[in-house]
Amino acid sequence: MYVSSTRSAVDAVLDPDRLSQLVGAPVRAARLRIKPGVSITVSLLDADSDRSAGWGRMLWPVSRAKATKAARRAQRLGLRTTQRDTGDGLLFQTGEVAADPTLAKHIAAARDEALLGELEGNLLRYNPLRRLVARTPIGVVRVTAAPQRRGERLQDFIGRYLPVPPPPPGRDSSPSAHVTIQSFVGDTDLSRHYDPAATARAGAALAALHAATADLPDALRMDLDDAEPGAQNQALVHTRILNHLDPSLAARVHRLGEVLPGRPHGREVLIHGDASPDQVLMDQSTGRIWLTDFDRARLAPAVVDLGSYLAVAGPEAGQELLKGYAEAGGDLPDPAELQAAEARARLARIQEPLRHADPHWRRRIAVEADRIEALLNAPSPRVHRFPRTGACHQRTREAS
Repeated sequence: MYVSSTRSAVDAVLDPDRLSQLVGAPVRAARLRIKPGVSITVSLLDADSDRSAGWGRMLWPVSRAKATKAARRAQRLGLRTTQRDTGDGLLFQTGEVAADPTLAKHIAAARDEALLGELEGNLLRYNPLRRLVARTPIGVVRVTAAPQRRGERLQDFIGRYLPVPPPPPGRDSSPSAHVTIQSFVGDTDLSRHYDPAATARAGAALAALHAATADLPDALRMDLDDAEPGAQNQALVHTRILNHLDPSLAARVHRLGEVLPGRPHGREVLIHGDASPDQVLMDQSTGRIWLTDFDRARLAPAVVDLGSYLAVAGPEAGQELLKGYAEAGGDLPDPAELQAAEARARLARIQEPLRHADPHWRRRIAVEADRIEALLNAPSPRVHRFPRTGACHQRTREAS
């Protein structure tokens, strides 16, 4: 029997007409999770309203048993899934968000505590099989496949030094290791609304986060990963998938991993781990900011956070961030180290167009590879000089 290739299955999922035919309703793909020759899981958006429309997944014969397990679990929870053969050896299964094969039991636990109602119209983010973030009358509820207890303790610690979303009034703890609740703060983030002053405050907040390492309790420190992945390992993660979809593009990404500078040097500090404009919430009327999502926090040189932000921010925003960081007392790395860190961060994110179901992902990944090569071939940048105006703690407390 002919079984569809991973490339053909991805192309089918990214084709709105074909995907809508499989689902039985007008939808488009929003996020992909690809396991070549095993499964492709996709979050769905309604084609007309862009509201969440649940999830779907292609299953190869080796993983068909997963569909039966997911259907039984959903049925026990009073939910429904559907499935159909694709005609090319694969099985397509779909269901509402609450029936997510990995998150279903945690969503049910949150609903038992009256923390979640209807999801489809209230989701802020949904990464199938991994996590969802929903806005509710209580606050922002996060449900994750991995337990969040360490993240909660870490955020409590970080909140002493810089602004983070607080728990809702009257709720000091979460009902489950997989469910957390935060107050809804701000009305935008710095990826949707660029604000120079707020970006400088974000730089000051990162400086305060890095400076807080000195006070990090041993129990938390022992829980933090300190193995910063090298460029070759990052490239390997991408090529394991890209080899099945576009071998020439995979080879190019592999070469980038070979020529990029290795792991960054420097004293290890507590870093955000995913520093970027969309992780900085902002209230437009007051200019207040909050850093959020510390899921990837770890111990690594400070340049990792700065390079991560520079990789997705425009040049002006990058300069404002560095200025705020330095003025708050942060030690700016050598410009060449910053440039290398930005290149590594761009490589780490290079598969994002595919993960976000962009039908033009091949071209966008190739463009990003061009940018990384340009960074590698660029002359050594000039030294950034910004005056320091005070201690990290004082600056960030004023920002909150």
